[in-house]
Amino acid sequence: MRSRSLYFRVFVVLLVLLLSWTTPPPAVLAQTEDLPVYIVQPSDTINTIARRFGISPQELVRVNQLTNPDLISVGMALKIPGFAGVHGTLTTVSVPLGASLASLSRQYQISEEQIIRLNRLTSPSQLFVGSTLILPVQEEVNRSQSVHLVSLQAGQSPLELAVDSGLTLWELLLQNDIETSARLLPLDPVAVKTDQSSSEKVSALPGAPDFVQGVELYPLPVTQGKTVVVKVGVTQPVRLSGAIGDWSLQFDTLDASTYGALQGIHALAQPGLVDFSLSMVTQDGRVFSFSQPVLLQPGNYPQDPPLYVDPQTLDKSITEPEDQLVRTVTSGNTPVKYWKGTFRKPVDEPSCIKSWFGNRRSYNDSGYTYFHTGVDYGVCANLNIYAPAAGIVVYTGSLTVRGNATIIDHGWGVYSGFWHQSQILVNVGDRVEAGQLIGEIGGTGRVTGPHLHWEVWVNGVQVEPLDWLEREYP
Repeated sequence: MRSRSLYFRVFVVLLVLLLSWTTPPPAVLAQTEDLPVYIVQPSDTINTIARRFGISPQELVRVNQLTNPDLISVGMALKIPGFAGVHGTLTTVSVPLGASLASLSRQYQISEEQIIRLNRLTSPSQLFVGSTLILPVQEEVNRSQSVHLVSLQAGQSPLELAVDSGLTLWELLLQNDIETSARLLPLDPVAVKTDQSSSEKVSALPGAPDFVQGVELYPLPVTQGKTVVVKVGVTQPVRLSGAIGDWSLQFDTLDASTYGALQGIHALAQPGLVDFSLSMVTQDGRVFSFSQPVLLQPGNYPQDPPLYVDPQTLDKSITEPEDQLVRTVTSGNTPVKYWKGTFRKPVDEPSCIKSWFGNRRSYNDSGYTYFHTGVDYGVCANLNIYAPAAGIVVYTGSLTVRGNATIIDHGWGVYSGFWHQSQILVNVGDRVEAGQLIGEIGGTGRVTGPHLHWEVWVNGVQVEPLDWLEREYP
């Protein structure tokens, strides 16, 4: 009898231990259930999501009780640990031009303290253009309303700003969590919620006068080897100038109230902070200037296997004059935009890429000081080469490195180059259309086999051509 009672007590103790081991304490359960969530996006993986939020992949898997981390799907809601007290859906955004803690707080309707805590910021100066911020999304607001920023102009009262925005003064102050209109100073960013159908989201720059409707720099973050666009909206004609790092911007007219500039970022540009500057002058002499540091991130280009070519094609006495010739041909800015929409592939399907843009290269046992300036298409369907977009042929000829070469001007400082052709089927001055046959794939110049090397130049810099097949610029 005593033995049976002892067994029973041992059984109870083991059962309690088992339950306490398999069931988290109530506090842990409540904490886990109250975590913010992130909605999985295309191309996301457990590793990229964990890196984005500064947590370990193992912790992300544990909290979400994932049996197979490789099977996460687009649209899945994942709980994100490490953000106690934060609720709702988390997203990541790139800091836009002109942004500050105050403007982001008002635009996303969260406190500055919460932005600082979410992103572990030690100083507001960390808000560089293109840097990534974690922010909670107010879904119930986003579904029915959009938020854009406007600036209180010099001489304009908060009441006038509210009326111009279709709001009462009380609504304007409430939306911006401002106790009294006396706290609104001239040129302060002010968030205005309106119906999506009646308002576009614009970016207000600090200190921008009333003739500046908005300025955009995209896509962000700025990256080695990529094309960036600067758009400026105004209410009257202006003269524009500006720069990103060492590259001077060339502005063209998009429409009656919008100017745009396209700029390539060199694939070997030093990552880090570069200065963005913009200056505009109206016809009546009003001037506005703006500058802000922009984060330039690496393109993470891999190294190709070492290549061995004819030493003559590496001789600087030959390569430098040839490079200068191509730079001269591709340096102009024709004020006409010939292309429409996205570019098309310059070869027939099925297409196959033998080497990618930006890959670091070593020739004849040199260091990896070279990079691949375009995309190489092999002979996988036929030899046909097509114009990827409309334009004017501005160069044809035979070159030592590039072989039989053709260059097309697409307007607005955008050019396509086609190297190593066996035949050139167009002449300088020809107007070509997208899809027009312009040459045949060959093996002329510095090659290890027949292929088409296609590259795109934007304002004097070679960029990733494949972006132009997927995105419409500007």
